[in-house]
Amino acid sequence: MDFLVEALLLGLVLSADSFSAALALGLRPHRPQDTLKFAFSSGGAEALVAFLGAMAGEQIVLRFDEFDHWVSFGLLSIVALHMAYEAFQGLGEGSEGEGSGKPLKFHSFAKVLAVSFATSLDAFAVGVSLGASGKPLPAYLVSIGAWAFVSTLVGMSIARRAPKRWGALFSFLGSFVLFALAFKFLFEGL
Repeated sequence: MDFLVEALLLGLVLSADSFSAALALGLRPHRPQDTLKFAFSSGGAEALVAFLGAMAGEQIVLRFDEFDHWVSFGLLSIVALHMAYEAFQGLGEGSEGEGSGKPLKFHSFAKVLAVSFATSLDAFAVGVSLGASGKPLPAYLVSIGAWAFVSTLVGMSIARRAPKRWGALFSFLGSFVLFALAFKFLFEGL
């Protein structure tokens, strides 16, 4: 039964990045469907990447470890720059795109998917160690995916309650959070 507690704690720790990304992306107006798509994407990416890590083995990790932090850094930086650009445009238009006559929409599914995978690359190394240790992989994968799902829902819910008139400011803040995550992954990998 100790492995269940370990699996729950490991999933919780890995979900911190999903929570941060949800706070950042959730600052845009979004519907419950958008929240669920992001939560499923985030939870699925974490579990899938951990599974792939467990299947990959030590050899691939040694090769992947040389550049995984650069992949995370690049993807998150691109999304953060795009968010900052959109926030800058929002300053001139007013909240929710009033100047252009069309309201802001939630991020594209491609962006959500890119962020989901970029924030889950640390699960790859965890998956490798799980596979090498012979621990019961299904319990860990369920925990990792479930915690990422729940933390994304919570992050999106908190972001949704942010005042709409501060939308551009919070978008800048969200882009800063994504930049911070990008640099965190980069420095951890160097």
